Amino acid sequence: MVLLRKTVTDFSNKIAASVGSRDTTVDTYIGPVQDVFITPFAEVFKDVSDNVVYLSQLQSLKYASRFNPEDLDDFVYNEGILRWTGSPSVAVVTFSRVEPPVADIFIPVNFPLGTTQNPKTGESVQFRTIESKTMYGPLVTPSSSYYNSDTGRYEISVTVSSVGKGDNTAVGANTITVFQRPFPDFEYVTNKVATTSGLARETNDDLAIRYRLQVRGNQEATPAGLKLFGLDNFASVEDAYVVYGNNPELTRQTDDAGAVDVWVKGATPLTATHDTTYPGIAELIPVPQQPLLSVISVKNGGVVFIQGLDYEVVTNEGVYAYSIQARSGIRFTSNGITPAVGDPITITYQYNALMNIISSLYRQPEYYVMGNNVLFRWAQPLFIELEATLKVKSGNPNDVLGLVRNRVLNYINVLKLGLNVEEFDIDAEVSRVYGVDNWVYTKLAVKGGEGVSDIDVSASQYPYINQADLIISLTS
Repeated sequence: MVLLRKTVTDFSNKIAASVGSRDTTVDTYIGPVQDVFITPFAEVFKDVSDNVVYLSQLQSLKYASRFNPEDLDDFVYNEGILRWTGSPSVAVVTFSRVEPPVADIFIPVNFPLGTTQNPKTGESVQFRTIESKTMYGPLVTPSSSYYNSDTGRYEISVTVSSVGKGDNTAVGANTITVFQRPFPDFEYVTNKVATTSGLARETNDDLAIRYRLQVRGNQEATPAGLKLFGLDNFASVEDAYVVYGNNPELTRQTDDAGAVDVWVKGATPLTATHDTTYPGIAELIPVPQQPLLSVISVKNGGVVFIQGLDYEVVTNEGVYAYSIQARSGIRFTSNGITPAVGDPITITYQYNALMNIISSLYRQPEYYVMGNNVLFRWAQPLFIELEATLKVKSGNPNDVLGLVRNRVLNYINVLKLGLNVEEFDIDAEVSRVYGVDNWVYTKLAVKGGEGVSDIDVSASQYPYINQADLIISLTS
């Protein structure tokens, strides 16, 4: 601890040492002798003042990155907070077999898996399943529902978590391939995408943020605690917004008792296939893994159907949209070619596995809160268009223009969920660029809109502007 208590003797010794200190400048230069009556006291008072300022800043947490880590650890301990040593990595692995299942195959929680040994260190990263899954036999579920025509295997996906913590538990795609104990019902296991990497040891800034959330409440039964759950455990989660109670943006309170929606900014794309049969024109064909990111291809044997002509992608906009309970998929149209009713089709698509991963971890006993019907949902960007004229007072106009573009892009694209886009705030950012004389909007609107106005952003969205949608013209 840097802020130690100083006694009268400590101050007396410091003053005495300062009075007796030798000023070498007096030996070599002509000038006044050190003021031995004022300067020693001033030095001691400065030391006291520095400690008071440091303590004041520590209490405000305004400059957390500057603090001695031990001091910050002692301060946040007031709320029972200990610095995080890191969090585990989480991933979705695929268990697969060559032959179709003839009976139910149960995958238990805590089944051990691992990566192959690192040739340099001789170590492997250990994982465990954090949810149980069953690949049902043909009497319950058709084997075709598990079949992946791309790999020629019968597959089922399960969420796993690393046994250790920290960013050293992060591994790449197709590296979790080792069964740590025999499982004869499956020949293969792998992770098709990289892990959602675990967080490294908590920095001072992150610890200060968590302290503020702790003061407001950190239990999963509280809004701040739910937000903290996502931010603390998943590196892919950039932000979270909790909607509950009488909030008008909670759309499913009439369907689900205790409904709480957690909108999450972040994604972990994972590719999957869905083998099914064609039900007819205008019939929705939902994919099993949600929420849907994109459709890669739709095939019937050697026939490849064209998106936008033969079929359209349908994103479910109901009360469960953008969650694991969504019903997004495809719908064939009458404009192009279609299979015959009952013909097999294969849909290859990408979904946001992060919602599945968060939901699986939240259902673990140490996190789950009874009475809360929590649904994690994927937040969407609200695309913005901005057009303006810029008058440069001094400096190279193109250089000033580039600085203004970067500042506006960086300001808008780091805004959190539910934060409105305000003209005044953008003006303030532009005014910080040296050389700007005048800045006038000609458009500030949601993409496709017109006019100039502040933009309201809902809890399920975050503002985003593409470079092509930021048009700034130089004027004289």
